[in-house]
Amino acid sequence: MKRLPQATDADPAFRLPDVCESGGVTLTGPDLAGFAQFSFAANGYAHVVYHTGQVRDPALLLLPELAGFAPGLRAFAERLAAAGYNVFIPWLYGPIGRRTPLRNAVKLCIVREFGRLRSGRTSPVTVWLRALAAHLCRHLDGGRIGAIGMCLSGAFVIPLIIDPAVAAAVAAQPSVPLSWLFLACGVGSSRGLGRLNVSDEEIRAARARLDRGEARLLAVRCRADRICPNEKIQRLIREFPEGLEVREYGSDGDRNALGQRPHATFTKEYRLAPDAASDHYSRQAFADLIEFLDRHLRAGTQKRGV
Repeated sequence: MKRLPQATDADPAFRLPDVCESGGVTLTGPDLAGFAQFSFAANGYAHVVYHTGQVRDPALLLLPELAGFAPGLRAFAERLAAAGYNVFIPWLYGPIGRRTPLRNAVKLCIVREFGRLRSGRTSPVTVWLRALAAHLCRHLDGGRIGAIGMCLSGAFVIPLIIDPAVAAAVAAQPSVPLSWLFLACGVGSSRGLGRLNVSDEEIRAARARLDRGEARLLAVRCRADRICPNEKIQRLIREFPEGLEVREYGSDGDRNALGQRPHATFTKEYRLAPDAASDHYSRQAFADLIEFLDRHLRAGTQKRGV
């Protein structure tokens, strides 16, 4: 495949080429200041992909949480770009610029592309995401790629690890399938709470890459979180004895500025504490995230200052 010319910092219009399947059309989304976009189709699905950052920086595939392409997700992408990453966000569901978690949950529970959010079944959208990761690798000098999943998409990074392009993956508060009883009352069986929306076959394939040292996985949650119970982290520890790092923050008694148990570590929780000190769980989590990504994606390159 012909390689794209290298863009520079003075080339804000840099964008990857659209990819359309036979008979398909190019999709476009609303313009976002500071973001370029392209259309990508694979495996029978097509979505717009937004990106921000410098082309010379390591690529990160940032997956939306249940709230969708909300202001917190956009702000998180901008912080990652400021830390020296080229960030790509597929627009998978929900309106741009608003938090619509309930609307998205109702829709995704019946959509085949997301496996109807069932336990033990990998969502077809992850095949599309692996194709997107390969597309990024081909057009960005073949560099190693990172992937971050959060909440609903937290466990999506496990199938992504299977792709040779992905060298570092982050499962931030993986939550599906959600236990409503545990959320409300803190009651549930360890086996039930540890379920993931990923097939056993793809867990084994991801484990093989981690065992060979070809990729690394970081799992993140707040200890007070009942949307992502500790049992999901314990499941990851059992499934991935090699190549997994775990970070849990705060205490079970933590509550955010709204009096809620903290959950969306990198987005909502970060925004709810605009003047937080460096030891706040959201700031600690972001610092640990950047350290993990730098360690596994930069391959000796110089980190760009924030």
